[in-house]
Amino acid sequence: MMTPPVIRTPGIRVRPFDEESVTFQGFSATIHGTVTRPPEGAPARALVLAHGRNGGGDEPMIETLAKRAAVIGLWTLRFDFGFVETGAEPSAGHEDEIADLREAVAFARRTTGLDKVTIAGRGLGAWAAVACATDEDTEDLILLGLSYTGQEERRMALERLAEFEVPTLIIVGSASDRLDLPALRELVARMPFIELEVLEGADHRLRDAEEHPMVAPVLARCETWLRARTG
Repeated sequence: MMTPPVIRTPGIRVRPFDEESVTFQGFSATIHGTVTRPPEGAPARALVLAHGRNGGGDEPMIETLAKRAAVIGLWTLRFDFGFVETGAEPSAGHEDEIADLREAVAFARRTTGLDKVTIAGRGLGAWAAVACATDEDTEDLILLGLSYTGQEERRMALERLAEFEVPTLIIVGSASDRLDLPALRELVARMPFIELEVLEGADHRLRDAEEHPMVAPVLARCETWLRARTG
């Protein structure tokens, strides 16, 4: 068991966390991750977090969300995709990353014995989460920094979330250069199970104009949504 670390993020209360390094087999490599447990009581559900193309399991947005979710009673797992372990590029169509995320969800279920699993993903991890949610028995989704400019395959993927009635929170930045916001608004307006939040001034990675991750506002919205889902 690792010595409980301390998180120091502006606007977030400093406290230790019960964490453990874990490994499991991914699609093409051994996956390394970190489990964070609730400080007290049995978890009601598990949260699996998937990072973006240019990050890792310990990127600020993912790490802080994992730890805050543990505080409100969730067992959480954040991990590095196989391409991080091997130093390669993400796979074509993100097929390997989707497979890695499926293995992470399966690991969460085996380890906790819980049926209810939420997936949170940023960027690449968000689209991997969409694929897993429509193929697996996933409770709900948090999609951070979603890229969408009207691509047919991505429109169809989001429509499948509505078809499967997967409750989903989407948070995007108003200054993202990888987003057609009017098109996304029009699409999700027809989907009552999807909530769309636009973070003013944030870019594709949900960073401010100085490229600092906008952790506090993202965390506040995610926490409110998770509390409502787990309450």
